[in-house]
Amino acid sequence: MKYKKYLMWAGLILTMCLVGLVTTQPLLIKAIYAKYKSTDQFLTFEGDARIKYEQGAEQYAVTLNNSLDESQKAVEVALGAKFKKPISIYICSSQDVFNEYVYLSKNVRGAVYWGKLFLSPGAFNRGSLAKLTKHELTHYLFYTHLGERAHIEGIPLWFREGIAEFVANGGPKFTQGRSIQRFLSVKERESYLSGSLDFWFTTEDPSDAVSNGTVNWVLYKVGALLVHYLHDLSPQQFEELIKKLLAGQRFEKAVYSEYGRDIQTLRSEFTKYIQNAH
Repeated sequence: MKYKKYLMWAGLILTMCLVGLVTTQPLLIKAIYAKYKSTDQFLTFEGDARIKYEQGAEQYAVTLNNSLDESQKAVEVALGAKFKKPISIYICSSQDVFNEYVYLSKNVRGAVYWGKLFLSPGAFNRGSLAKLTKHELTHYLFYTHLGERAHIEGIPLWFREGIAEFVANGGPKFTQGRSIQRFLSVKERESYLSGSLDFWFTTEDPSDAVSNGTVNWVLYKVGALLVHYLHDLSPQQFEELIKKLLAGQRFEKAVYSEYGRDIQTLRSEFTKYIQNAH
Protein backbone atom coordinates (compact mmCIF):
# COMPACT_ATOMS: atom_id res chain seq x y z
CA MET A 1 0.00 0.00 0.00
CA LYS A 2 2.81 2.39 0.90
CA TYR A 3 4.53 1.48 -2.37
CA LYS A 4 1.39 2.43 -4.35
CA LYS A 5 1.15 5.74 -2.49
CA TYR A 6 4.79 6.44 -3.28
CA LEU A 7 4.19 5.75 -6.98
CA MET A 8 1.08 7.95 -6.97
CA TRP A 9 2.94 10.89 -5.39
CA ALA A 10 5.94 10.38 -7.69
CA GLY A 11 3.62 10.39 -10.70
CA LEU A 12 1.88 13.55 -9.48
CA ILE A 13 5.19 15.36 -8.92
CA LEU A 14 6.46 14.28 -12.34
CA THR A 15 3.26 15.51 -13.99
CA MET A 16 3.52 18.87 -12.22
CA CYS A 17 7.16 19.20 -13.30
CA LEU A 18 6.24 18.46 -16.91
CA VAL A 19 3.39 20.99 -16.84
CA GLY A 20 5.73 23.57 -15.33
CA LEU A 21 8.35 22.88 -17.98
CA VAL A 22 5.86 23.24 -20.82
CA THR A 23 4.49 26.54 -19.48
CA THR A 24 7.81 28.13 -18.46
CA GLN A 25 10.19 26.74 -21.08
CA PRO A 26 8.20 26.50 -24.34
CA LEU A 27 11.29 27.11 -26.50
CA LEU A 28 13.14 24.27 -24.79
CA ILE A 29 10.24 21.91 -25.49
CA LYS A 30 10.14 23.03 -29.12
CA ALA A 31 13.90 22.60 -29.42
CA ILE A 32 13.74 19.02 -28.13
CA TYR A 33 10.81 18.27 -30.43
CA ALA A 34 12.66 19.75 -33.41
CA LYS A 35 15.82 17.76 -32.72
CA TYR A 36 14.05 14.42 -32.85
CA LYS A 37 11.41 15.20 -35.48
CA SER A 38 11.73 12.75 -38.36
CA THR A 39 12.76 13.89 -41.85
CA ASP A 40 11.74 10.59 -43.46
CA GLN A 41 9.05 12.29 -45.54
CA PHE A 42 11.65 14.24 -47.52
CA LEU A 43 12.49 12.85 -50.94
CA THR A 44 15.99 12.87 -52.45
CA PHE A 45 16.24 15.01 -55.56
CA GLU A 46 17.13 12.94 -58.61
CA GLY A 47 20.69 13.66 -59.69
CA ASP A 48 21.74 15.52 -56.52
CA ALA A 49 21.65 13.68 -53.20
CA ARG A 50 22.47 16.92 -51.35
CA ILE A 51 18.92 18.15 -51.92
CA LYS A 52 15.93 16.72 -50.03
CA TYR A 53 12.42 18.03 -50.56
CA GLU A 54 8.86 17.44 -49.45
CA GLN A 55 6.02 16.61 -51.79
CA GLY A 56 4.91 19.87 -53.38
CA ALA A 57 8.37 21.45 -53.21
CA GLU A 58 9.98 19.76 -56.21
CA GLN A 59 10.17 22.99 -58.24
CA TYR A 60 12.08 24.58 -55.39
CA ALA A 61 14.50 21.64 -55.54
CA VAL A 62 15.02 22.23 -59.27
CA THR A 63 15.74 25.91 -58.60
CA LEU A 64 18.24 25.11 -55.84
CA ASN A 65 19.96 22.52 -58.01
CA ASN A 66 20.73 25.20 -60.59
CA SER A 67 22.86 27.23 -58.16
CA LEU A 68 24.01 24.87 -55.40
CA ASP A 69 27.36 23.92 -56.97
CA GLU A 70 28.30 27.58 -57.33
CA SER A 71 27.21 28.39 -53.77
CA GLN A 72 29.16 25.48 -52.30
CA LYS A 73 32.30 26.44 -54.21
CA ALA A 74 31.98 30.10 -53.10
CA VAL A 75 31.82 29.06 -49.44
CA GLU A 76 34.79 26.71 -49.72
CA VAL A 77 36.91 29.33 -51.51
CA ALA A 78 36.02 32.13 -49.08
CA LEU A 79 36.83 30.01 -46.02
CA GLY A 80 39.72 28.06 -47.55
CA ALA A 81 38.17 24.81 -46.35
CA LYS A 82 36.06 21.88 -47.51
CA PHE A 83 32.94 20.43 -45.92
CA LYS A 84 33.87 17.52 -43.67
CA LYS A 85 30.48 15.87 -44.02
CA PRO A 86 28.08 15.54 -46.97
CA ILE A 87 25.76 18.50 -47.44
CA SER A 88 22.07 17.84 -46.81
CA ILE A 89 19.54 20.59 -47.51
CA TYR A 90 15.90 20.00 -46.59
CA ILE A 91 13.32 22.03 -48.52
CA CYS A 92 10.04 22.31 -46.62
CA SER A 93 6.74 22.49 -48.48
CA SER A 94 5.32 25.18 -46.20
CA GLN A 95 6.38 27.72 -43.61
CA ASP A 96 4.46 25.79 -40.95
CA VAL A 97 6.49 22.64 -41.57
CA PHE A 98 9.71 24.66 -41.55
CA ASN A 99 8.74 26.23 -38.21
CA GLU A 100 8.45 22.77 -36.65
CA TYR A 101 12.10 22.10 -37.41
CA VAL A 102 13.48 25.59 -36.73
CA TYR A 103 10.95 27.01 -34.16
CA LEU A 104 12.67 30.38 -33.54
CA SER A 105 10.81 32.61 -35.98
CA LYS A 106 7.81 32.22 -38.23
CA ASN A 107 9.33 34.28 -41.03
CA VAL A 108 12.89 32.90 -41.20
CA ARG A 109 13.80 31.68 -44.69
CA GLY A 110 16.60 29.29 -43.83
CA ALA A 111 18.51 27.92 -40.85
CA VAL A 112 20.90 25.20 -39.70
CA TYR A 113 19.56 23.25 -36.74
CA TRP A 114 20.83 20.01 -35.22
CA GLY A 115 23.16 19.38 -38.15
CA LYS A 116 20.55 19.89 -40.86
CA LEU A 117 20.06 22.84 -43.21
CA PHE A 118 16.40 23.74 -43.74
CA LEU A 119 14.92 26.09 -46.34
CA SER A 120 11.35 27.41 -46.27
CA PRO A 121 9.34 28.46 -49.34
CA GLY A 122 10.34 32.02 -48.45
CA ALA A 123 13.90 31.19 -49.48
CA PHE A 124 12.66 30.97 -53.05
CA ASN A 125 10.15 33.82 -52.94
CA ARG A 126 11.95 36.58 -51.00
CA GLY A 127 15.44 37.95 -51.47
CA SER A 128 18.41 36.20 -53.07
CA LEU A 129 18.43 32.41 -52.87
CA ALA A 130 22.14 32.27 -53.73
CA LYS A 131 23.09 34.69 -50.96
CA LEU A 132 20.91 32.90 -48.41
CA THR A 133 22.33 29.51 -49.42
CA LYS A 134 25.91 30.75 -49.04
CA HIS A 135 25.06 32.22 -45.63
CA GLU A 136 23.56 28.97 -44.34
CA LEU A 137 26.23 26.78 -45.95
CA THR A 138 28.84 28.80 -44.05
CA HIS A 139 27.15 27.81 -40.79
CA TYR A 140 26.97 24.25 -42.07
CA LEU A 141 30.69 24.11 -42.94
CA PHE A 142 31.62 25.28 -39.44
CA TYR A 143 29.24 22.67 -38.04
CA THR A 144 30.89 19.87 -40.05
CA HIS A 145 34.28 20.84 -38.64
CA LEU A 146 33.34 21.57 -35.04
CA GLY A 147 29.99 20.00 -34.27
CA GLU A 148 26.96 21.80 -32.88
CA ARG A 149 28.18 22.43 -29.34
CA ALA A 150 31.78 23.51 -30.04
CA HIS A 151 30.63 25.76 -32.88
CA ILE A 152 28.26 27.62 -30.57
CA GLU A 153 30.41 27.65 -27.43
CA GLY A 154 33.74 28.44 -29.10
CA ILE A 155 32.66 31.25 -31.44
CA PRO A 156 30.45 34.21 -30.43
CA LEU A 157 27.06 34.64 -32.07
CA TRP A 158 27.93 37.94 -33.77
CA PHE A 159 30.94 36.39 -35.50
CA ARG A 160 29.03 33.27 -36.56
CA GLU A 161 26.48 35.47 -38.29
CA GLY A 162 29.10 38.00 -39.40
CA ILE A 163 31.30 35.43 -41.14
CA ALA A 164 28.21 33.92 -42.80
CA GLU A 165 27.31 37.35 -44.19
CA PHE A 166 30.95 37.97 -45.16
CA VAL A 167 30.84 34.86 -47.34
CA ALA A 168 27.34 35.61 -48.65
CA ASN A 169 28.50 39.11 -49.62
CA GLY A 170 31.15 37.58 -51.85
CA GLY A 171 34.04 37.49 -49.40
CA PRO A 172 36.98 39.89 -49.90
CA LYS A 173 35.69 41.11 -53.26
CA PHE A 174 32.81 42.89 -51.53
CA THR A 175 35.01 45.65 -50.10
CA GLN A 176 37.83 45.51 -52.64
CA GLY A 177 38.74 49.07 -53.56
CA ARG A 178 35.87 50.45 -51.47
CA SER A 179 35.65 51.85 -47.96
CA ILE A 180 33.69 49.76 -45.46
CA GLN A 181 32.11 52.96 -44.16
CA ARG A 182 30.11 53.41 -47.35
CA PHE A 183 28.07 50.29 -46.67
CA LEU A 184 26.36 51.84 -43.63
CA SER A 185 23.55 54.29 -44.16
CA VAL A 186 23.51 57.47 -42.07
CA LYS A 187 20.80 55.98 -39.86
CA GLU A 188 22.66 52.68 -39.42
CA ARG A 189 25.90 54.51 -38.61
CA GLU A 190 24.15 56.64 -35.99
CA SER A 191 22.49 53.57 -34.51
CA TYR A 192 25.82 51.76 -34.21
CA LEU A 193 27.67 54.74 -32.73
CA SER A 194 24.87 55.40 -30.22
CA GLY A 195 25.65 52.11 -28.51
CA SER A 196 22.17 50.68 -29.07
CA LEU A 197 23.66 47.72 -30.95
CA ASP A 198 26.41 46.96 -28.43
CA PHE A 199 24.48 44.01 -26.99
CA TRP A 200 24.96 42.16 -30.28
CA PHE A 201 28.66 41.71 -29.55
CA THR A 202 28.11 40.04 -26.18
CA THR A 203 24.81 38.16 -26.42
CA GLU A 204 24.67 34.39 -26.68
CA ASP A 205 20.93 34.28 -27.36
CA PRO A 206 20.05 33.75 -31.07
CA SER A 207 16.57 35.16 -30.46
CA ASP A 208 18.21 38.58 -29.94
CA ALA A 209 18.76 38.67 -33.71
CA VAL A 210 15.02 38.43 -34.34
CA SER A 211 12.63 41.38 -34.15
CA ASN A 212 8.88 41.01 -34.70
CA GLY A 213 9.32 37.58 -36.26
CA THR A 214 12.01 38.56 -38.77
CA VAL A 215 15.79 38.78 -38.71
CA ASN A 216 17.18 42.16 -37.64
CA TRP A 217 19.49 42.70 -40.59
CA VAL A 218 21.16 45.79 -39.11
CA LEU A 219 22.75 43.51 -36.50
CA TYR A 220 23.90 41.11 -39.20
CA LYS A 221 25.24 44.00 -41.26
CA VAL A 222 27.38 45.60 -38.54
CA GLY A 223 28.70 42.19 -37.54
CA ALA A 224 29.58 41.42 -41.15
CA LEU A 225 31.29 44.77 -41.62
CA LEU A 226 33.45 44.14 -38.55
CA VAL A 227 34.42 40.80 -40.10
CA HIS A 228 35.25 42.55 -43.38
CA TYR A 229 37.28 45.07 -41.36
CA LEU A 230 39.27 42.25 -39.72
CA HIS A 231 39.92 40.74 -43.13
CA ASP A 232 41.01 44.02 -44.69
CA LEU A 233 43.40 44.76 -41.81
CA SER A 234 45.41 41.72 -42.87
CA PRO A 235 44.06 39.09 -45.29
CA GLN A 236 46.82 36.68 -44.28
CA GLN A 237 46.08 36.96 -40.55
CA PHE A 238 42.36 36.61 -41.27
CA GLU A 239 42.99 33.43 -43.25
CA GLU A 240 44.98 32.02 -40.34
CA LEU A 241 42.21 33.05 -37.93
CA ILE A 242 39.65 31.03 -39.89
CA LYS A 243 41.98 28.02 -39.98
CA LYS A 244 42.41 28.16 -36.21
CA LEU A 245 38.68 28.49 -35.60
CA LEU A 246 37.93 25.52 -37.86
CA ALA A 247 40.60 23.55 -36.00
CA GLY A 248 38.69 24.15 -32.76
CA GLN A 249 40.65 27.00 -31.17
CA ARG A 250 38.46 29.31 -29.12
CA PHE A 251 37.66 32.65 -30.70
CA GLU A 252 39.32 34.97 -28.19
CA LYS A 253 42.58 33.02 -28.22
CA ALA A 254 42.63 32.74 -32.02
CA VAL A 255 42.02 36.48 -32.49
CA TYR A 256 44.75 37.49 -30.04
CA SER A 257 47.29 35.07 -31.49
CA GLU A 258 46.78 36.51 -34.97
CA TYR A 259 46.18 40.22 -34.36
CA GLY A 260 48.17 40.73 -31.15
CA ARG A 261 45.21 42.33 -29.38
CA ASP A 262 41.82 41.21 -28.14
CA ILE A 263 38.54 41.57 -30.00
CA GLN A 264 37.39 44.41 -27.72
CA THR A 265 40.41 46.48 -28.78
CA LEU A 266 39.88 45.63 -32.43
CA ARG A 267 36.23 46.59 -32.18
CA SER A 268 37.18 49.92 -30.59
CA GLU A 269 39.45 50.54 -33.57
CA PHE A 270 36.58 49.65 -35.89
CA THR A 271 34.30 52.09 -34.05
CA LYS A 272 36.83 54.91 -34.40
CA TYR A 273 37.09 54.07 -38.09
CA ILE A 274 33.31 54.42 -38.43
CA GLN A 275 33.33 57.66 -36.41
CA ASN A 276 35.81 59.20 -38.83
CA ALA A 277 33.57 58.57 -41.83
CA HIS A 278 32.66 61.67 -43.79
